[in-house]
Amino acid sequence: MQPDISVLIPAWNEADRIGETIQAIARARTTGARVEFVVMNDASEDDCVEHLIAMIPDLLEAPDIDIRLGHLDERSGVYRARNEAAAHASADILFMTDAHVRFSQGWDRLVLEHIQPDRVLSATVIDPGSGARGYGCKLVVPFMGTAWNQEPVEGLVPVQIAPCSGTVLTRSLFDRLGGYDGGMLLYGAGEPEFSLRAWLHGAEIQAVEGLEVEHRFKPRDEMLDFLAQVREFWVHNCLRFGLLYMSELGCMQVLRYYAQNFPNITPTALARVEQSDVWERRALLESQRERPFVWFVQRFGVTDQLGRDTL
Repeated sequence: MQPDISVLIPAWNEADRIGETIQAIARARTTGARVEFVVMNDASEDDCVEHLIAMIPDLLEAPDIDIRLGHLDERSGVYRARNEAAAHASADILFMTDAHVRFSQGWDRLVLEHIQPDRVLSATVIDPGSGARGYGCKLVVPFMGTAWNQEPVEGLVPVQIAPCSGTVLTRSLFDRLGGYDGGMLLYGAGEPEFSLRAWLHGAEIQAVEGLEVEHRFKPRDEMLDFLAQVREFWVHNCLRFGLLYMSELGCMQVLRYYAQNFPNITPTALARVEQSDVWERRALLESQRERPFVWFVQRFGVTDQLGRDTL
């Protein structure tokens, strides 16, 4: 039988967590939904795949689940890994998440109840260490990153950005949007770009009360080390994001922000952007979208980091 929901998991060096994640998600179902897990190994350097393969017999003891494995020959980053996972998936509903999460009891019921062809569902993300909760995200300019919404949601509440570990949509909408931007490298800015594109293409993003994802966040020292490794790619992605959507003055604001804050990285990152398809893609997005960027700014009252009007 065709699964009802495909849970897409990009995995890089997740040998000690991936099996427990799948097991926990499967056990948290409260309906008869059939669920497949599509794990895309992003050229892991540990024994992530071997560990998962060894656990598959035990994992499959949970009823109505299946596990699909894919492999990227070189590390490509979470966005390309998600696109590859989506290409391998067979359900009509796609749940984007990470390899180190737990879902709330009854997550499947909420997904099946609230999913619609032009709606993206946004889960509440919980840090089990601190207990902090993020109810979707908002766009921060000219940084072109995100900040967590901290106001609890009741029912369905529109939000600007769906989080990386809790984004749910139909396959038809994912395909219509073209998936995640393949020009985003390794890490950074892919989720806000995807969510903004969904809004501008006529879809909506709704935070769902009770749909929760407990996400293991890296400890501070580990996170700082990780960011140092991916900083150039992250700056590249934020620059690309800004140049895809902002006005001319807005683009200048983004460039100035990064030149001032990351002077040693921005020239190289900008050179990568200039060698990419950024202008061709901007023209393509402008020809396809139903709403201009200014609509999004006005819809959500987006201001810059100092509270000034977005250029």
